[in-house]
Amino acid sequence: MKRILVLDPVNRLEGDLRVKLTIEDNTVIDAQSSGILFRGFERIMNSREPMDALVITPRICGICSVSHSVAAAKALQMSMGTNIPENGYLMKNLILGTEVVMSHLTHFYFLFGPDMTNEKYKKLSIYNEILPRFKTMKGISVLKALKARQSMLEIMGLVGGKWPNTLAIHPAGTTSTMNLSTKTRAIGVLQEFQSFLEQDLLKCPLEEWLDIDTFDRLEEWLQHPLHGSSDIGIFFKFSMKAGLDRLGIGPNRFLSYGSFEMENGTKWIKAGYNESGRTMEFDQSLIQEHIAHSFFRDAMTSRHPLSGVTVPFSRKKNTYSWTKAPRYMGKTVEVGPLARMIISNEPLIMDTMRLMGPSAFTRMFARLREMTLLTQKLSTWIQKIDPGKPFYSSLSNRYKDIGIGLTEAARGCLGHWVKIESKRIQNYQIITPSAWNMSPRDELDQPGPLEQALIGTRLDSPDNPIEVYHIIRSFDPCMSCTVH
Repeated sequence: MKRILVLDPVNRLEGDLRVKLTIEDNTVIDAQSSGILFRGFERIMNSREPMDALVITPRICGICSVSHSVAAAKALQMSMGTNIPENGYLMKNLILGTEVVMSHLTHFYFLFGPDMTNEKYKKLSIYNEILPRFKTMKGISVLKALKARQSMLEIMGLVGGKWPNTLAIHPAGTTSTMNLSTKTRAIGVLQEFQSFLEQDLLKCPLEEWLDIDTFDRLEEWLQHPLHGSSDIGIFFKFSMKAGLDRLGIGPNRFLSYGSFEMENGTKWIKAGYNESGRTMEFDQSLIQEHIAHSFFRDAMTSRHPLSGVTVPFSRKKNTYSWTKAPRYMGKTVEVGPLARMIISNEPLIMDTMRLMGPSAFTRMFARLREMTLLTQKLSTWIQKIDPGKPFYSSLSNRYKDIGIGLTEAARGCLGHWVKIESKRIQNYQIITPSAWNMSPRDELDQPGPLEQALIGTRLDSPDNPIEVYHIIRSFDPCMSCTVH
């Protein structure tokens, strides 16, 4: 007998997500992911001066506002043809990297972690270790993570001025600068955060952890009593016992725009598209947005963002989401830390993927791996800054008719596309990471990545569908961005 289960709204995530499940014999046979609020930022942007994008678009989201600043600035940089000095690139990477690290930390300890204390797991031998550490806002590890998060906020203040909605990132560099005193302070605070990682998340030096490059070496590392009792060790043991390595297999196609660009044009996070284990060159012209099941009116089946239209139509039939459905080469793709680690060919994550595929565990593990890699990279970027050199170059007052700003937010691919006429925005379109991952079906009725990951999930009890929550949160949805 079929049963309909509606989770509305899903808690412990940014914004409002509605998930409708069709369940038969305790197995999810259909799923619908719905963004349930229209915010209209793309319409707000029309007819404004282009530089207004730097102020308005970061307000799309309170937890990844820097990512929107970076995307907007890159779109305007392309349109204006400005140059950025090396310090400008370094500072931009520091500001964005700090936000990403802070987001990953917050997600693991405050959003995903509490599900490990669900009553379903009381019979697990490891439960008595999990509960005192990950209990919501009371766990020992949670409280330590809260203090560590304050360190990252302090760094954000030093490099970005404020958060959220820093106005430091511009098409010609950053208006925030760093003198020797600020640089020294930022290095010290970052060392405090790294100490948290080494003492609690890992219980080993960061370099030792990052030296692990195969799953066999990871299992060997976990055999050490100290490592096994670390927060990541507890998470690993829980995931294996709870079956997170078998939950939430997504489309197995991955996309990254690349991010953390340097003056010479190289990127620390690589751009690319991965399908069937093969990584190919990324081409933004192959992106299309579909609206067959979205509350929008249009005369065409799908559009590239530069030709995008955002006309809300709440009475449209056969629709269930305020989210458009982005596709790459007509296919659903997963974006986020797992996609970035795969396309950047990170050895440990690649070996984990070989064994477990794109599961809820692999997604979360990739997020933690990226957080530690990025923490190390932040230290490198701070050291490279030369306080005696410029952080900002001169701005042009001329605009080409098109600007495209692509970057990687904490949750994945973020793109801003702008058309400019007579120094006014003629069209502004945005595709956010959770628009990719939480998208509804498209014209071909292909489910979005979350919908695909949920279908086939076996529930121990539909009255306590914790398996569904693990899968949803493994994508770390940001619905405020999604319904921009």
